[in-house]
Amino acid sequence: MTGHAPSAPRLVAAAAAALLCAIVVAPLAGCRTELMPTPVGFDAGGGDPFVATPAPARTPPVTVFCASTRGVDPGAPPARYFNTKRNTSILRLCELEVGIGDSAETWDALLETSREPGRTDGPAMTLRSLTDYGPLWAGPAKLDPSPGLDEKVMGRFAEAIDAELAEGTSGNVYVFVHGFNTTVPDNAALAAGLFHYLGRDGAVLTFEWPSRGSVFDYDIDKASASASTRSFRQLVSLIGSRTRARAIHVIAHSAGAPIAVQAIRHLRLMHAHEGADDARRALRLGRLVLVAPDMDLGDFRDAVSDGATELPERVTIYVSTRDKALDISSWISGFARLGRPLDTLTPAQVGFLEDNANVDLVDVSRAEQRLGSWLGHSYFRDDPWASTDVLLTLGHGIHPLDRGLQRDPSHNVYAFGDGYPDRARAAARAALAPKPAAGGDPK
Repeated sequence: MTGHAPSAPRLVAAAAAALLCAIVVAPLAGCRTELMPTPVGFDAGGGDPFVATPAPARTPPVTVFCASTRGVDPGAPPARYFNTKRNTSILRLCELEVGIGDSAETWDALLETSREPGRTDGPAMTLRSLTDYGPLWAGPAKLDPSPGLDEKVMGRFAEAIDAELAEGTSGNVYVFVHGFNTTVPDNAALAAGLFHYLGRDGAVLTFEWPSRGSVFDYDIDKASASASTRSFRQLVSLIGSRTRARAIHVIAHSAGAPIAVQAIRHLRLMHAHEGADDARRALRLGRLVLVAPDMDLGDFRDAVSDGATELPERVTIYVSTRDKALDISSWISGFARLGRPLDTLTPAQVGFLEDNANVDLVDVSRAEQRLGSWLGHSYFRDDPWASTDVLLTLGHGIHPLDRGLQRDPSHNVYAFGDGYPDRARAAARAALAPKPAAGGDPK
């Protein structure tokens, strides 16, 4: 019966996808509700990320802005307000409040905990409230790609972001794009934790594409991520044109990486008549950080060819030969993933990416080996070495050699070596040292 022929491969793929989701997400689901382990570069012996935290931000709760292509359940509590249905024709804008610790937590107590050397657990992070500004597009989109911008919704959202930016001095907007099988509370907590260690100067936003939150829906999540690319592109453009952001820095994890890369690819093609520097200034695009990217290596090659990586200020890609999640993803798809290219790319190709395509590759395998992580996929949050480097990259744009990394001549990439914690602490202290006032005599 030829009609039954595809069933076996389909079942194998489904079983593999279920295995992938189970081993990737199960260990993460609980830990994402706690503040990440203390990054080694920002512990009590390293740089103080809170030395310049704006006074209004010196409270345990963190404001996290949200742009979502998920459906909603009106009347549901904040943790269940967004559902798993795809609604990519409506980009919904909102504001979240993420608490760190219990209601009695003080800022001073949180500072002490946040910089405690070797801390691996607590305090808890909770999505406490949600303010829905509404859908960005006025009226049902149907097949009309541009039904009309709701100026009232966009105005409220832009004003709220500008109010956060006005409290500090950086003008930075950090956008987090999550991976597969995740929930809004977990993603908001992760974004809040990153922003916390970035010193809370600027604004942070989580882009919520409609992950199904199920260990059996890897393929569906990947399709929903792809369908959200246009919405993410519109979001980046609107933040750049409608807020006072000086720079929009993007960090994307796992299945969220193709969203960010393809959106920026589209932006580069739309601005092909401009030089990369002029387009970057117009869009206010800053750094792009891809962590454990679950993206087809061939798709990334095409994006590089279209100029996607020349548009950001700099692109940093974190890879690991110990990332078993991407091993399984490669097996499911039949193609190499961007998050583990060291067994695919030659040193010459890596050199081309760095010299000609504005890309730095960082191998976290050494850090993962020290941590003893079996899965090796969530290191940007779980590993105090890797999280330090991600934060120094995302928040400060420091050259890899100046943030404590070393050159691995065998693969022509940057890597963690012996004595990294001391080098990371020194790099963080230098990055966070008070800067002298520009012009005039020091007061």
